[in-house]
Amino acid sequence: MPAKVAHVSGLDSIRFVCALWVFFQHGGAPVFPNPFADGSYAHLAFRGFFANIWPGPPAVIIFFVISGFCIHFPFAASDKRPRLKEFYTRRFIRLLVPVLVAVPLSGLLGVQMALFQESVLWSVLAELIYYIFYPVLRAAHLRFGSWHGIVLVSFAAATVVAATNPSAGNYASYGSRLNWLLGLPCWLLGCTLAESTRTGTPRVVSSRTIWAWRTAILGAACVCSILRYHTPLGYPWTLNFFAGAVVFWLKREIAHRAHIAPSRYLEWAGLWSYSIYLLHRFGFELFVRLFPSLHDSFFGWAFMDFFALSTCYVFYLLVERPSHSIARQVAQKLRPTTEPSLATDAA
Repeated sequence: MPAKVAHVSGLDSIRFVCALWVFFQHGGAPVFPNPFADGSYAHLAFRGFFANIWPGPPAVIIFFVISGFCIHFPFAASDKRPRLKEFYTRRFIRLLVPVLVAVPLSGLLGVQMALFQESVLWSVLAELIYYIFYPVLRAAHLRFGSWHGIVLVSFAAATVVAATNPSAGNYASYGSRLNWLLGLPCWLLGCTLAESTRTGTPRVVSSRTIWAWRTAILGAACVCSILRYHTPLGYPWTLNFFAGAVVFWLKREIAHRAHIAPSRYLEWAGLWSYSIYLLHRFGFELFVRLFPSLHDSFFGWAFMDFFALSTCYVFYLLVERPSHSIARQVAQKLRPTTEPSLATDAA
């Protein structure tokens, strides 16, 4: 395996779209007037469609799968293991420095991010735990020669977690002790995807096929949302299976992007998707404080979204991007001078 791992095109674009879906669910979704008569089937169908078209939790599951992919990809198809000091330094600085700024900054406007189950930080904590355990999981993978058994055990553990509160509707219903365990199968499925991508032979995937898969994944996400709000079957019971479908989709997405380049604008936007994820509620609240009379109109919605996204981009420039630079510099100092660099990101 080469010292440097090639960039996997298209994943940054998907990150941005997923961050945008979370952004929309939390208040940034476009508002369309219902053109049908109140009480009619068409009115109910229109309302139901737009109520479930922006499901944020499935987008977080896609984040988990991509994260597992990116962490394991540099080590797939080899027997290498991460150098612990360098690995932990890079991951923790990149993940935690933006959080340490976003939490008090959001608190200034009353946006609570310290309560893990009631903010996006539940998934950030889960990511942190996955990074901590990855070297152990990697050792187990090398010992057993496959991810399959590890993934099956994680699914069994996740099922036990879900069963502790079987009527829970939200995925983040099990607290900081257990929620990471519920999401672990999704993250590990990303590792299996990295393995198959590194060792398999890519095939050409047509634009028609990839759009069919994208539509199917969006449809599956909407079905999970409908089940969550209209049946006893909440997200804890559906999203881990949704992650399995995501793996099949991403496998084709990666193959498609090996031949057709993604939009450079979406790839650029994906670079600051973490800032969108962390700070979008702050952007919304700041807009309402500054322009209290605008947010109820269509123009106000468009202005609010532009304002909030701009706020997130400024945060990326001032906080997130410098944290990446700091992480690289510190990790490089910790790297043995006799060993080549091994990338820890695939995108």
